[in-house]
Amino acid sequence: MVASSLVWADQAPASSEPVAAPVLVDGARRIEVGFSPEGSAQDLVLRTIGAAKSSIRLSAYMLTSPDVTKALISAKQRGVDVAVVADHQGNLQGGAARAGQHALTLLARAGIPTRTVKAYAIHHDKFMVIDGKAVETGSYNYTAAAARNNSENALVVWNDADLAEQYLNHWQSRWEKGQAFKPSY
Repeated sequence: MVASSLVWADQAPASSEPVAAPVLVDGARRIEVGFSPEGSAQDLVLRTIGAAKSSIRLSAYMLTSPDVTKALISAKQRGVDVAVVADHQGNLQGGAARAGQHALTLLARAGIPTRTVKAYAIHHDKFMVIDGKAVETGSYNYTAAAARNNSENALVVWNDADLAEQYLNHWQSRWEKGQAFKPSY
């Protein structure tokens, strides 16, 4: 069934990698996938953020993407309740520290509650819960490298409140273990 739903992207990359069309699962629930570096993973992530009407709960290992950061701030500005929990070390120490700190600072300054987690060797979650009824997940880190350089995937399950509740409970448990991010500039 999935193979028959493959279509070529309008702007296919040089690799001509197929991009899966949305699959209707059981009447209301819909699944979409995207891949990078072909571009469809980031497009799907940004469309998912753009579709939010009431809430976004994002859990990230790394959050350094200017596009994702801007999309989250835009969602906040249009009245969506946005909150972010991210890995402490991945965003504030090591090679990506400058970009991670900048992204988290922009989010916090925009009024988006943001926490970092040190409780695990790596807080390696990568997902969003949208409006309590959709989940975006996959290998896709919210970074420029994930969009342009890495082989990554993103999957969104729309209209599945039961699945969203499970992810939201997991998000809440990590939020409770996090510490509020305080911008240093």
